Amino acid sequence: MSLDTHANPHHEHPDVVGSRNRLGVILILVADIAFALSVLFVFFYLKGQNVNDMWLPKATEDTPAIVPLSSMSSWNVTAIAAFGLLAHNFGLRGVRAANQTQLKLGGLVALIAAVVATVYQNMQIANAPFTFYSGAYASCYYLITILNMVHLILTVFIALGNWNRSRLGIYAHDHWHVDIVNVWWVWMTVSSLLGAFALSFA
Repeated sequence: MSLDTHANPHHEHPDVVGSRNRLGVILILVADIAFALSVLFVFFYLKGQNVNDMWLPKATEDTPAIVPLSSMSSWNVTAIAAFGLLAHNFGLRGVRAANQTQLKLGGLVALIAAVVATVYQNMQIANAPFTFYSGAYASCYYLITILNMVHLILTVFIALGNWNRSRLGIYAHDHWHVDIVNVWWVWMTVSSLLGAFALSFA
């Protein structure tokens, strides 16, 4: 058994591991992007068809009329997510320049932004004045906002891990993890933007 085997018990260079992990993230993103675009297609398809006027049902003796909500809350969530993306990019630029302090600061601000956006998104869902069964618009509204909520919860988890590993100095010599997290931040922000855009056309 060679000395190289003892020095590297995993038998793989970190760049090889990083490349495989990047591929895994790309495949996950492709699946998630396909699902998110399907949700948007369903939204505009059901709105266009408006079968039996069930997109926004009129008032009945038992239930009030369903009216579309302002998309401002969704745009606010997107703005917070975009701020988190900028903060993460700030940290990424720091680690590329071997500035660990900038990396930790950017990661912490990004984590806080993700938490704030998650809380805000949860409030938006909880305060909706209808249920899943209140027509096609209501169902699509929940589908879009809950999908965004799942993305944000994942972002909190990822941002927490990124910041903690930064705090421990793990990225001092190899920061490809931070680059992968940046890809997720970009997609999460774009996904939130697409949802806010769709809800603006209710």
